[in-house]
Amino acid sequence: MEQIEPSRLSPHSAVKEDVYWLGLQDKTWLIPASKMVRVFEENGTLLPLWDASYFLLKKLGIDDEACRKFMKYKEHFSLADCAAELKKLESMQLRIIRYTDKDYPNDLRLIENPPLVLLHKGALSSFENCIAFSGTRNPSVYGRIMARKIAKSLAEKGFTIVSGLARGIDEWAHCGALEAPKGRTIAVLAWMDPIYPEEHFELAQDLQKRGAIVGENFQQPFNRSTPAKFVQRNRITSGISKCVIAIESDEEGGTVHQVRIALSQKRKVIALQPKGNERAKKGFKLFIEMGAISVKSVKDILDILKKDNLPASNGSRLDSYYQHSL
Repeated sequence: MEQIEPSRLSPHSAVKEDVYWLGLQDKTWLIPASKMVRVFEENGTLLPLWDASYFLLKKLGIDDEACRKFMKYKEHFSLADCAAELKKLESMQLRIIRYTDKDYPNDLRLIENPPLVLLHKGALSSFENCIAFSGTRNPSVYGRIMARKIAKSLAEKGFTIVSGLARGIDEWAHCGALEAPKGRTIAVLAWMDPIYPEEHFELAQDLQKRGAIVGENFQQPFNRSTPAKFVQRNRITSGISKCVIAIESDEEGGTVHQVRIALSQKRKVIALQPKGNERAKKGFKLFIEMGAISVKSVKDILDILKKDNLPASNGSRLDSYYQHSL
């Protein structure tokens, strides 16, 4: 593809590069991230996409319908709005991890439709040895105990616990990880501001001291797309993780989707056998039929991880700037 000479750059060229990335982050369904990265690697900027003609988009291999939709999107989109958003991100100490940055999770690059950027805040800047937890928002006593126990045990072995900061299994997994002396945990959020649910604001603050919050959306969309953001973030939760542990779920809901997308990403799914919870038994049966591995204890999980050559880590990199700023 033809490179853009500096003398031919449009007035858009005065804009910070991150603004272009923010403006394109939710348009990977029109232009795949791989093609956007190609433009960046050949030009050192995503500016050509903002000044792109229909012809340039066709040269990238974009089909006619996607080209038309993207050109229409640009007509009604303001880069000034993205520039204002970038200032808000900077004021909140939220940093942008681009697809091309070294801190972008390697495993996430390999999934279908990876996010173009991740927003990040916290002390942990490494995504190594991650294990995701998913489950109902209304767990039984047994589910809460086991989520916390398993997360703490895996965190003590050096694994980073990943979940969604939701009520129920998610929060107990995060808390279990933080109970380990050097436990690390990452919360993958549907949006970064405001923290949702709001009663987990303090938990989000605590986990950032030895972990991080990440997501691809800055603010909550107050429209019909809001529920879809929870579904979209599931691809990130399992995408940065080596496997997913499902703890209590019925036959419908977010955990079922998380299991389905994890398996489509070729991630191993481990399902904890429930006790005395009929709804959880139905969900467990479904997960096994889908291809999950049944376990009863922490030992069972560690045996699976060992068999898959997922050894415990001696520790992941902490970003001192963020650690000191919390």
